[in-house]
Amino acid sequence: MSSTPAATGSIPKPVLRGLHNATIKKNLIVAIALTTVATVAFKVLVNDPKKKAYAEFYKNYDAEKSFERMRKNGRFQSC
Repeated sequence: MSSTPAATGSIPKPVLRGLHNATIKKNLIVAIALTTVATVAFKVLVNDPKKKAYAEFYKNYDAEKSFERMRKNGRFQSC
């Protein structure tokens, strides 16, 4: 076996010029896409049901009735 270039085969050299920039661009696009998906999922699955529950609670909430109930239970020492 000799170590001449013909004996080593014809494997092409990898293209390394600009590889770091290309990798960063790809990773940045993936990160932005995943962040957008996570944000939309959190809004739809967490924030919207919470807003709906608060709106439903305060639609029928009577502050005076609640205050009187807490006053009768002795929650307020000054009233």
